[in-house]
Amino acid sequence: MSLPRRTASGGRPTKEEAEKLGEHILQKALQEFITKGFDAARMDAITASAHVSKRTLYARYESKDELLCATMDYGIAKHIRPMCTLPANGPVRERLEAVARKFLETSLTAEGRGIQSLLTWLANYRPNLQNKITGKAMADVTGVMEQILKDGYANGEIAFSDFPEVAQIVFHLLFSLPNYEILSGMFPEYHGEEDVRLDKELDFVMAALRTGVVFPPNGP
Repeated sequence: MSLPRRTASGGRPTKEEAEKLGEHILQKALQEFITKGFDAARMDAITASAHVSKRTLYARYESKDELLCATMDYGIAKHIRPMCTLPANGPVRERLEAVARKFLETSLTAEGRGIQSLLTWLANYRPNLQNKITGKAMADVTGVMEQILKDGYANGEIAFSDFPEVAQIVFHLLFSLPNYEILSGMFPEYHGEEDVRLDKELDFVMAALRTGVVFPPNGP
């Protein structure tokens, strides 16, 4: 992402220019954090990479902690955004598969893996920040799945109506578990996003959703 152009008239940037500059800074910060990790990342390096002044950066983010939170929110949202543009109708199984597959595909890119590495570091060393970041991200992701479940319940495809809790369980079964298995090398045959298969997971999830007997009220 290149630095957005300023208007020829100069003066204060427009709202659109400010938003583009903010996104530009966050993308450069994300690259710095992924490449070097939180401890080794430097605000000076981010300003140099983004071609902005320290004053501009610190006017937006008073500390590296604050910048990291904003950067992670930006990076995760960028990977969640494609899921929100998927078809808003159709069979529950097809919609769940499309969401899970799209999220797996984006999370298994180099940037997606870098974001996950940062989240793992935060969980170990800065759990308060990690909880703040993942709480919002989980709400966004499971919100998409929750809508699919609500539609499926309304048209009689599934038996569950405890949507928020079941949406989280479904997310973990269709994304967190396959993602962990791929990244930990349990699927050595995996070579790219096109190889991600969710047939077994979807069979299990759909059987549970249709019968309403697999997911107890307090967890999987």
